[in-house]
Amino acid sequence: MKRAAMISALMLMGLACAAWAVIVPTFAPTQNIYWGSSQVIQVGQNGPIPNVGDWNHDGAKDLMVGVYQSGNIYYYQNTGTNENPLFPSRVLLQADALNIALTYG
Repeated sequence: MKRAAMISALMLMGLACAAWAVIVPTFAPTQNIYWGSSQVIQVGQNGPIPNVGDWNHDGAKDLMVGVYQSGNIYYYQNTGTNENPLFPSRVLLQADALNIALTYG
């Protein structure tokens, strides 16, 4: 019985420590992300789902944006820096000349 009580106590202590370790995210004010000279990455009815990562391993974080409505995936290469990103163009991802698309439903 003592062993079960000790295990329960350790589990409760672990849960208490985990509760204190919760990281609350902070968000900056919204801003538009541009590609090219003035084209904003649209967030309207298309339902974009962005993923940030250094997709080409050059040290600058790029964007991979999936579009919910069409299922298309666009790649925006960051030609700037992480502090001042530049997305001069976008590429619709394809394989064997066919759009790579993730459909819903």
